[in-house]
Amino acid sequence: MKINKAELQNALEAVRPGLANRETIEQSTSFAFYGDRVVTYNDEISISHPVKGMDVTGAIKAQTLYAFLNKVQKEEIDIEWGENQVLIKAGRSKAGITLEQEMRLPIEEEIGKIGKWYKVPKGFLEALKFCHPCCSKDMSRSVLACVHVEGKKVEASDSYQIAIYTLDEDMPTNGFLIPASSVRELIHYDIKDVAAGEAWVHFRTEQGTVFSTRILNNTFPDTSKHMKVTGEAFSFPDDTNQILERATVFSMKDTHVGGDFPVVTIGIKDKRMKIAAENEYGWFEEAARVKYDGAPVTFKIGVEFLTNMSGKLPSCIIGKNKIRFSGGKWEHVVAMLAETE
Repeated sequence: MKINKAELQNALEAVRPGLANRETIEQSTSFAFYGDRVVTYNDEISISHPVKGMDVTGAIKAQTLYAFLNKVQKEEIDIEWGENQVLIKAGRSKAGITLEQEMRLPIEEEIGKIGKWYKVPKGFLEALKFCHPCCSKDMSRSVLACVHVEGKKVEASDSYQIAIYTLDEDMPTNGFLIPASSVRELIHYDIKDVAAGEAWVHFRTEQGTVFSTRILNNTFPDTSKHMKVTGEAFSFPDDTNQILERATVFSMKDTHVGGDFPVVTIGIKDKRMKIAAENEYGWFEEAARVKYDGAPVTFKIGVEFLTNMSGKLPSCIIGKNKIRFSGGKWEHVVAMLAETE
């Protein structure tokens, strides 16, 4: 069977995030071929993608197949499927890779049937990108390690900060909680459709990639009571982004604030704002003059969020024990730390 190498590689690349790092489940480190689709499964997510010209069933070790195709120079390859191996011919090169014809991945048992497909609301991907850095890394509080989607609302919180993005339209399925680890992969796909399942939710791209993720069966806490902040308006100085660029060199990830994203500490006192960062190799701080006469405040915030926000949003509201940022469709509330020294 003649196969376009680039098309096969694109299909494998699309499903790679669904591979497991270790084979705790049989064939979870393999590319599984079901008819004209290639599938991966790691118990958290499962991804499938169509492969033009393919009509086989079997599993091949992912690392071996992927690495060999990267070394092949030919645009077209010839694949022959045997009982226990796949023979790949590319010009004068030949390779035989072990094929497991018996499929052991529990895809049908775990995922089940996919329901009716609906269009995802406009801005959903942007909402996921905005909210997921606020998820908790503490897996003992699993509900806070998820992004919550319900109606028009997409939200996340690690109990220190809350991010809410309001969509133009309701999500056309029942509400769900997606683990942040799944969201970090999902945001790289240009998803167009969504379908509900019993313990999974499924997303589909225009190219036919189907990204399925487990959802958490739990109730997300009511965040609305924490979003109201009254206090003094505050504007970041024009050179905030430049200061943040320098601070990023020394910023580090904080598992309690921002998860996998670097954070900085900001202190505001006596009409001066100080941005500070520290990691195992050193520390940084820089001050700037600001127009603020309120009580001293200190808070931690993700560098990426503040970098994107400070050039667009002229001010925020500093309350008694929290600070609130807001844009056209989003809100972000951060709790205060101890007073600046």
